Amino acid sequence: MTHIARPTFSRRGFVGSVSGLLLSCAMPAARAAEMRGAGGDFMAYLHIAPDNTIAIQVGGIEMGQGIITSLPKILCEELDADFALVTTSLAPADMAFANPNKKRQTTGNSDAIPGYAPLMRKIGAQAKAMLIAAAAKQWNVAPATCRAENSVVFHDASKRSATYGALAAAAAKMPVPEAPTLKSPDQFKLIGKPTLRKDTPAKVDGSVMFGTDVILPGLLHATVRTCPVFGGTVKSYDTAAKFPGVQKLVELTDAQGNFNGIGVIADGFWPAKKAAEALNIAWDTKGNERYATGEMTRAMLTSLDNDAAALPLTFGNGKVGDVPGAMKTAAKTWSAVYEVPYLAHACMEPMAATCVVETNRVEMWAPAQQQGEARQLAATLTGVPFENVRMNTMLAGGGFGRKWELDFIRQVVLLAKAMPGRPVRMMWTREEDIQHDCYRPGYAARVAAALDKDGAITAMHARLSGQSLFTYQKRSPKPPMIDPTAVGGAISAAYGIPNTLIDYVEAKAHMPVGFWRSVGASYTGFFSESAIDELAVAAGKDPLAYRRMLVKDNARAVKVLDAVAEMSGWGRTLAPGQGLGVSFTPGFDALVAQVVQVSVAKGELKVEKVWCVYDAGFIVEPTTVVAQMEGGIIFGLSAALFGEITVENGAVKQGNFIDYGMVTLATAPEIAVKVIESDAKPGGAGEASVPGIAPALANAIYAATGNRIRKLPFRNAGLTMT
Repeated sequence: MTHIARPTFSRRGFVGSVSGLLLSCAMPAARAAEMRGAGGDFMAYLHIAPDNTIAIQVGGIEMGQGIITSLPKILCEELDADFALVTTSLAPADMAFANPNKKRQTTGNSDAIPGYAPLMRKIGAQAKAMLIAAAAKQWNVAPATCRAENSVVFHDASKRSATYGALAAAAAKMPVPEAPTLKSPDQFKLIGKPTLRKDTPAKVDGSVMFGTDVILPGLLHATVRTCPVFGGTVKSYDTAAKFPGVQKLVELTDAQGNFNGIGVIADGFWPAKKAAEALNIAWDTKGNERYATGEMTRAMLTSLDNDAAALPLTFGNGKVGDVPGAMKTAAKTWSAVYEVPYLAHACMEPMAATCVVETNRVEMWAPAQQQGEARQLAATLTGVPFENVRMNTMLAGGGFGRKWELDFIRQVVLLAKAMPGRPVRMMWTREEDIQHDCYRPGYAARVAAALDKDGAITAMHARLSGQSLFTYQKRSPKPPMIDPTAVGGAISAAYGIPNTLIDYVEAKAHMPVGFWRSVGASYTGFFSESAIDELAVAAGKDPLAYRRMLVKDNARAVKVLDAVAEMSGWGRTLAPGQGLGVSFTPGFDALVAQVVQVSVAKGELKVEKVWCVYDAGFIVEPTTVVAQMEGGIIFGLSAALFGEITVENGAVKQGNFIDYGMVTLATAPEIAVKVIESDAKPGGAGEASVPGIAPALANAIYAATGNRIRKLPFRNAGLTMT
């Protein structure tokens, strides 16, 4: 069974017993050797026990994307270890486990495999070399005459062998090689082959520990109520009322120090919830009740005409060639306006975490995507030295960017601080979760293009308007630039359009916003691939053939489009009311093409099937990649069909799945995924299939009905889902 909750071994504890091998490449080899000799609190990635079992820690957070299996699998490939003997766990917050690409211990932007894979390979190869060196020394033979396989070192000439477990103590004293020999892909035995996920058995038998599952002696339960109007504070609440089982009411402040909510700590979640509902809180809305979705939408649409405020994207294909000149000499010009709404994350597991605060020690259990920042926040709020704060990374029941935010970490620390020495487990209600999210911003875009006499695109201009995530987060990019999360992918660089301009007009809005699965690509994919489809129609071309023509010089892209055409039977005759739509959305160092088949009859839309082809180069675990494509498609499809957060009188109207809809078994399409392996570097899978599903669906509806839908969600276009 996979151990998720907290690691049970430390470097000091192991070295003291001299009973195994711990290794980390998060520091120079000389320092690693010193640490092995002197002990210390540094937590290692790899532990080999005398019984030949192997424990591997994962630096990122497991949110369902499978890295608790994939990253150890990469390490074990180079280690030549028996993967059946491996247990895995999530590492605590510690810079030793920082993502090498970012130098921070965070998980987001589909960066776990691209970031950690080289490190995991190096650790495995180093450990294998040390084990072989230990065996060679023991047998008085040259290391080159030994080989490793399936957690055993062999010396074939003398027919001797030793398990990794038997060699681990001696191997721990061997020098750590700086540049170990890595395998070539043709030597891989684990990578690229399907294996059972390490977290599956624990999920099946219920022993897995998510953020909501922590049970500790003396555990108290808590929930919160914060002001429904963003920016509002608490004026008063019923301090005299007595509620059965309630231990304490705690006044909560937000990151700006505003008294914006009340936390209730009780003997159980239900009494905490009932008390929170009965507090008779009076809110000071600060005048923010004037905000509503209609006004925000009008501001976005009006901003599209504000030439003076438009700032260009100055890198990539943000500003290339002469767009105005190409527009003047075009054989045909075209433009359209698209809109998308604010969206919630709606993780299956609402915000939850557990914390205990003692005089000079804090320990926390949280499914936080920013482990290091969560640990630092706990130290800041409690005044406890950073080194005395432990942040245990829990399995997350969905993240999608929501658990990147630290608001729930702040709350659980403040609650635990109010009950010194007692662990407090906080969990939000679903209503709190939907109505106090950090939302994906709503956006509007005007896309204009020029075509030559043959229908080729000679110029494209995409202007976007919406709320800036960077502004909300008070970021100041260096060098100064427009918010890249707002506009990235608004014109696909893959199409090689000779004249391009992407610009942006920020539309101020009074909403908390944050990262959402695939970030800006979640809407720029809809804008750009809807536009390409419309341009194919304007040019009198087949939509898939048109895209293939645009990427004809990119062999990988052509292969992906050809594969999805073959899978879906593109070009076949369909029944009346049926249609096929296509999208091609490169991103996250991956290429993704999707075809959607729909039927529309009397206003009823049925999404019948989705075909998806994915090329992300180096594939570690094909079954997990397929699952990620499927999950991203369902996630994006839920948003495209139903997803919409609306504001009335300054507060979010939606509060649960009854009014924030999701794709269900009844409305889910059949999904077929083809994974193409290539020699490119590893790409991200967790977000790659999200951007393409909405435009492919819109394009399929057009093919079936002749009705071009440019505003999401589709249910607002008069369609019902069957």
